[in-house]
Amino acid sequence: MREAKLNGVMAETEFALVYDGPALADGRMAVRELAPALLALGDLFAEASVIAYPDREPVALDIKATAEGSFDVHLILHAVDAWDKIVQIFSSDAASALLQLKEYIILGGGGLFWLVRRLHGRKIEAAAENEPGRITLTLDDDTSIDIPTQVWELYQSVEVRKNAKRVVDPMTRSGVDSLEFRSDTEVTLLLTAADIPAYAVPDVADTPLIDQELEMYVSLASVAFTTGKWRLTSGDETFYAAVEDPLFLERVDQGEPFRKGDMLRCKMRLVQSSRGDGLHTERHVIEVLEHIPRTMQLRLEPPSQ
Repeated sequence: MREAKLNGVMAETEFALVYDGPALADGRMAVRELAPALLALGDLFAEASVIAYPDREPVALDIKATAEGSFDVHLILHAVDAWDKIVQIFSSDAASALLQLKEYIILGGGGLFWLVRRLHGRKIEAAAENEPGRITLTLDDDTSIDIPTQVWELYQSVEVRKNAKRVVDPMTRSGVDSLEFRSDTEVTLLLTAADIPAYAVPDVADTPLIDQELEMYVSLASVAFTTGKWRLTSGDETFYAAVEDPLFLERVDQGEPFRKGDMLRCKMRLVQSSRGDGLHTERHVIEVLEHIPRTMQLRLEPPSQ
């Protein structure tokens, strides 16, 4: 394993990802199956590095040549130069921090992938910090698990969990029945197809952020209205909004003409919420105060005498 390049150029560490099973005996794997898993693993490490080391740039994952028999992918986790030039974490250098991050993800008996498998179907009754940097999870069967605090933080990240699921997804293919993480030829964690259900990501309830009403002008971006929603623009943003003014909808049903570019002065309800996959915004036209056809001309003042 290479822990770091000299002279502070770059810190890096290697590990291997090995998919195995009868379907991979010739050392070949379809790009459409492997690529999403590798991209997800790269995103997982980048997201994990931001969570574990918020004051450093995200790490990156590179790939190098594979070996025959099963499908053996060698990966290089590396950090930008700045990691070697700022205050060190854990009183260590950048290479050691990378090794620590790798263990947070792929270590058996304490890493993220191990924890997801270990908690499969079990409810966490309590999480308590028993010493600096360590969390003890108490499960509903009265057993407990002691893990690094950073691993617990990664487990609670929806994006990290989604990417972990994508990494194990190739095992859903017939003939791909295991996945190994290896470091220095040592198998740090072995997963099988039976472990796949453990990586399902639970639904995350919306967290309300904003619910407000405002009066604004919008114009019709399209006259091809979808059921209950119209495509509108505020000038610098185009969006779909649910139209909920019954009197206005009645006018529409009675044949009031609309054209692209017509303006509406309306009361708009703006609802924002945070979900597992990010920020979501919903718009509702609750009352149309005025319909202004685009053919309406500005009234010109007569020239002064």
